[in-house]
Amino acid sequence: MSDGAIKIERLATDSFIPHEKGYGYVDHTGLLGIFDKVQFSAPTVLVGPKGTGKSLSVAEWAGTRKIPLVTFDCSEDVRRTHLYGSFVLRGDQTPFVLGPIATAIEIANERGACVLNFEEINALTPQMQKTLNPITDWRQRLEIPEAQRVFALNPGAKLWVMGSMNTAVYGGIYELNEDLKSRFRFISIGYPTLTQERKILAEGNSSKSQASVPAIEGLLTLAGESRQETFGYALSTRDIVQVLEDVTLCGLETALWLLLAKFEGQNKTTVAKRMESIFNVKPKISKT
Repeated sequence: MSDGAIKIERLATDSFIPHEKGYGYVDHTGLLGIFDKVQFSAPTVLVGPKGTGKSLSVAEWAGTRKIPLVTFDCSEDVRRTHLYGSFVLRGDQTPFVLGPIATAIEIANERGACVLNFEEINALTPQMQKTLNPITDWRQRLEIPEAQRVFALNPGAKLWVMGSMNTAVYGGIYELNEDLKSRFRFISIGYPTLTQERKILAEGNSSKSQASVPAIEGLLTLAGESRQETFGYALSTRDIVQVLEDVTLCGLETALWLLLAKFEGQNKTTVAKRMESIFNVKPKISKT
C-alpha cells in the first residue's frame, strides 16, 4: 500500500484470523452469549483474576465466528508509536509500518469486521490511555499526520475495541482515567464455582490428564484456600490445568514440587504442609 511518497505497510490480514475450531474455552458463565448480544457496540473491558479465561474467551468468540482479531499486549513502556505505527528503516526505504489500531481499522474495512483487544489495558500509562480516545468514541478514526493518513471505518464496517485487566494490584499498572472508563462497558469475571471449575477441568484441555479424581479434588481444595489470600498467591484455573498436565507427564509428587515454585518464603512452607495434608505426599521444598 502507498499514499503519495509515503509507503504504508502492515501485516497481512490472514495473520489475524483466529482458529475457527476454537481454543478449548469452556463457557461456564455464558460469556460468549453476552458477547453475541453486545458485539460491536460499546468498547468492552473484561475484569477479573488471572487465569480465568478472559483472553481465551475473546479468542474463542472471534475464532468461532470467523472474525479477525488484533491483539496488543500493553505495558508501561508502550508509546504512541507502538499503538499508531512508525517509520522503519529497511535498506534504502523507510516505510511507515502500521500499529495495531490502524491495522485493525484497515482489516475491518477489508473484511467487514474486526476485534481489537488490549491485553492488560491498565498497564498503559494515563498519557497512553488517552491515545485510545479517537477509536473508542463516536469518531472511530485515527489521524496519523506523520503518515499523511486518516484511518476511518468505511460505512458498514465494524470495529469492536476490547480489553482485559486483572483485579490484583501489582507493579506497572495504573488506574484507568475517566475518559477511558466513560467509553467502555465493564464485564466482571470472578473465579468459577466449584461445580463450574470441575466442568472446565472435565471438558477443557486437562481432560486428557491421567490425574486421579482425588488428585483433582485435592487441587480444587488447595486452589480454593489460596483464593482466600491464605498463601500469598491465588491459584487460578489455568494453574490447575498446568498442574494436571504435569501430573500426566511426571507424576503427582513432582507436579506438586513444580507448583511450589510459584510460592515464596513462609508461604511456600505453608503450602507444602497443606499439600502433605491434602495429598498425603510430601513435596520437597528444594530439590538437590
